[in-house]
Amino acid sequence: MIRTAFAVLAFCKAPVLAQDGPAAQASAAAEAFGPAVGEAAPAFSLPDSSGDMRTLAELAGPRGLVLYFNRSLDWCPICLRQTIELNEAVEAFQAAGWGVAVLTYDPVETLARVKDQRELTMTLLSDTDSAVIDAFDVRDPIYPDPGHIAHGVPYPIAFAIRPNGTIAGKYWHEAGLGQQRGYAVRVTARDVLADLD
Repeated sequence: MIRTAFAVLAFCKAPVLAQDGPAAQASAAAEAFGPAVGEAAPAFSLPDSSGDMRTLAELAGPRGLVLYFNRSLDWCPICLRQTIELNEAVEAFQAAGWGVAVLTYDPVETLARVKDQRELTMTLLSDTDSAVIDAFDVRDPIYPDPGHIAHGVPYPIAFAIRPNGTIAGKYWHEAGLGQQRGYAVRVTARDVLADLD
């Protein structure tokens, strides 16, 4: 149990640290999601919670954009809790030169409702057909059934993207897909900011 706790802590504190054994294998599996650091991020244009189309150029700060892929702000309390935490850190990201946004497969109407109810100020992006999720290759593959509520959700992961479109940082959460509850432990905004610094 103690060993597991330390493995989880390692994922949350420093997702790119080298490890040995099963933890290393799980970490490598999570690292395989999406483009690697130094590669080009897929271009995107998505509606925000107001229905306005947003791109990297519009969302990035001087150093770039930290784009969080999240499951749902409608039915995932862990995702909502993380988004509220990120909302409280928006000014810290901006002070460090980074824009920040959360992307889910929720429709614009859902994001607008959540933003209003929770008094969020940060950018929420709607990818209802999971096209950007798939372009980044971060779909959680454990939900292949189109009738499942989680079909099309991403593995919870964040990318720091420079204004020129290259990946500057990659932050995954506890390794594990879907029913393995890898989505339940999230990297904190503080740890991402510390790494970007």
